[in-house]
Amino acid sequence: MKIPFHILTLLISADAYALLPRKSPLSLQPRHSHSIPLARRSTTLHYKDIADDDGHGQANVWSVLANTERWISDTLDKSNQAAKTRNEGMNSPQSGSSSSGSDNPYARKEVSYVCETGDDLAVVVGGIFRRIREAREKGENHGKSVEQQMANVGDGSHTPTTMRQTNVVVIPNCEDLSSSFRVFDELVQAINQARRRARDFVTKKDDSQDSSNDWVVSINCAHLHPQYGVQTPEERLAAMKHEEEEGEVDVNLQEYKQRRDEARRSPYPSVIVEVQSTPPPDFVSRSSARPEPPSPASRPPFFAEASDGEKDPSVTSDDVKRLEALFGMSAATKSSDDMFYDALGEAFGDNQISTTTPLERAQNWVLENDPAFDVNSSTFTNSDTRHVDAAYEFVFNNFAMLRSQKDTLPKRGQKSYIVLPNFLPTSATSFDRFAGQVSNIVRSIPGLAEKVTVSTFHPEHIEKRTRSPVPIFVATWK
Repeated sequence: MKIPFHILTLLISADAYALLPRKSPLSLQPRHSHSIPLARRSTTLHYKDIADDDGHGQANVWSVLANTERWISDTLDKSNQAAKTRNEGMNSPQSGSSSSGSDNPYARKEVSYVCETGDDLAVVVGGIFRRIREAREKGENHGKSVEQQMANVGDGSHTPTTMRQTNVVVIPNCEDLSSSFRVFDELVQAINQARRRARDFVTKKDDSQDSSNDWVVSINCAHLHPQYGVQTPEERLAAMKHEEEEGEVDVNLQEYKQRRDEARRSPYPSVIVEVQSTPPPDFVSRSSARPEPPSPASRPPFFAEASDGEKDPSVTSDDVKRLEALFGMSAATKSSDDMFYDALGEAFGDNQISTTTPLERAQNWVLENDPAFDVNSSTFTNSDTRHVDAAYEFVFNNFAMLRSQKDTLPKRGQKSYIVLPNFLPTSATSFDRFAGQVSNIVRSIPGLAEKVTVSTFHPEHIEKRTRSPVPIFVATWK
């Protein structure tokens, strides 16, 4: 039996269509009567709806990131179209030039999106500082990798590059921030103020770091909010009085401010962290003009050495004792009776071997010198960080940890001791200013400002009663 060709074609098409899954997005769809022009293509993102959640009051992370990315793309697209229209209007038709409507420069940046899922403000603040710390470390690692590449090449042909990255931190689950732009704005402003004040801190740097190859890592923090720029009734009244006193209204300025605020009204409260890592200035030409270090022959007799490699006999033990008294050193001047420990002392020099940790030293000192210490309720935590952003992160994560335990909430008068042995160990003033900035951020957090006060103990404090062996940050709950 012979089957006509056109019937055979229809049978094969029907069989192939039957093999396709019915619910697959690639399955054939019936054609509509109207045609869709090719110029109006669009991409449909199949994400969970914004109103959906996981049943626990938490927004879906993927839909939050998708909505934020879609909003930023639409905002940049509108900006590109407005810039193209403006440029076309400014170009004269007689010149024959036409604007190409170049893309917005922000659209070409490397942008990443992350979601901060915490619903407590202390957790959110700790998360923001964690993103800042990660951005700083990323910039520093970029400089180290470029320096390593330049060292491997060796011929000077490799040019150091600048790194720029943008990280969008979306905060969808914190009700205090979502419902009030003022709270969010004051919180971000307090964080930025704390970061600016940190420039004056006297920090301790690793001896292994070379300051001549320090890359310049700059980090900027901006914020977006669904109610960005919305004025309170008091602010609107003050603005109306100001316009009445001025006697005239700049319509163009008002329109500019309105568009600026609308461009920052994102679907969720968000923090924009931008990091830029630039190479250090080239001081090669200046280094050649630096004076050479003095030779051993030109040094003073005090630093001279004997020809046989032994120490100069003119330096006696009395000279060493006077120097120790002058600089306030607490080194032991009495030798040990055991030759083994004497050999260890000669091998390690000024470095001492201690069997107690900084946390144990702080606990012993607090037990003897702080009358408000309660062995049943006080807590101790420690961190070996040297950087300011990591210290802020650790402090606010500690606050969040204590508040998250519903069955053991901090009681009135309870003290939390945060031991930071490597953070600002040589400057009590900087450590006090750090505590002041923590207090400033706490005041911008609803529900926490009236529950905690901060104080410090430090080895360099003027008063003896607050002079601890290591820096200690103290949070007193009330």
